[in-house]
Amino acid sequence: MSDETADCSLTGDVIYEILLRLPVKSLLRFRSVSKSWYCYISSRDFIQMHRRQPVHEKLLRVSDRGPRDIPTISFFSLDPKITTVVVDDEIDELGDFDSSPDPSVVVVDLPFPCTPDDEVRVVGSCNGLLCVHFNRSSSIILWNPATRKYKLLESPDCVSFYSDPFFPCIMLGFVPQTNDYKVIKLPSSSKNPKVWVYSLNSDSWEEIEAPILHGLLPKGGSAVILNHCLYWLSYSNDDDNELDIITCFGLYNQVFTRIKLPNLDTASNLTIQKLVILKGCLSMITYSGNGIAVNNYEVWVMSEQQGAAEFWTKQFAFSSFSNLARPVGSWRKGELLLGYPNGLSLELISYNPYTKRTHSFQKRTSEDRFKVINYVETLESVEGS
Repeated sequence: MSDETADCSLTGDVIYEILLRLPVKSLLRFRSVSKSWYCYISSRDFIQMHRRQPVHEKLLRVSDRGPRDIPTISFFSLDPKITTVVVDDEIDELGDFDSSPDPSVVVVDLPFPCTPDDEVRVVGSCNGLLCVHFNRSSSIILWNPATRKYKLLESPDCVSFYSDPFFPCIMLGFVPQTNDYKVIKLPSSSKNPKVWVYSLNSDSWEEIEAPILHGLLPKGGSAVILNHCLYWLSYSNDDDNELDIITCFGLYNQVFTRIKLPNLDTASNLTIQKLVILKGCLSMITYSGNGIAVNNYEVWVMSEQQGAAEFWTKQFAFSSFSNLARPVGSWRKGELLLGYPNGLSLELISYNPYTKRTHSFQKRTSEDRFKVINYVETLESVEGS
């Protein structure tokens, strides 16, 4: 870049640091400055360094249905100021918005065809790529909202791929050893322990046997990613005894393992678990109550030694600051996210159990059901390496 910046008073290192902190929209424009800038910004090293900058981290709030039965997506920035992206073409149809322009709101359309009958779900997020599933057609799309590029994953010509009678469990993860993204499609039946794995680099699906999944079904909720492994809650009804367990899938070696849950102090039939990542550790927040109001929360953290219940440690226990708030995820490495079910409040609360500090975001829409996904704005390609 030295020949291109000879007339600039800024050094190459300073320009590099500036570019790393710029949003994707600006970088896409700057690629046209010169051929060397295009190659530099498009390089794998730059893309990886860019996505690691905390300034690009956001929260992605996804509603099942928007004003026209189209999924609605909102981006929350890291500070309490809210940036919202609404998948619709008329902002004044949302009850909490004025019809006047709002600088914090950007209105976009989904770049791929979508109708209310498609039952579209955002089922995964990794390094700026979203995995989108169309339940009616079983189609799966990888989408980078920042670059507006997407890829429709060609489904295998196999009956078993379409045999799920209900919503299949689909996950997305990254394999740094091969610089590859993988989509995992779990069966919705515990009697068919076969899993489909898609590789973006090879642009192909592979069906693998997973006998360890026999009798297990995903319990619901999104998987969490840690150290290139996917973790999700499952339940087993083997021997007529329903048992909750954590299932792990290694994205590199494609091996499944089971992990026991912690021995909860106050477990009951009304105890609910939610997997989160706190400061680089697999964690689980549990809460219980009378089925309506929450009495208290417990946060359990697992050590590096996996598999046994005794390797879980109860890190925090705290009373509910709102007996209706429910955990919906985590972010900023050490903060828990809580929301309110059934539209009881428009707030999304961030709580740091280490510092006991909270702050809240307004959801800014009137939709009742939503989930929160960790997201980072990146230049990642949907075409693979």
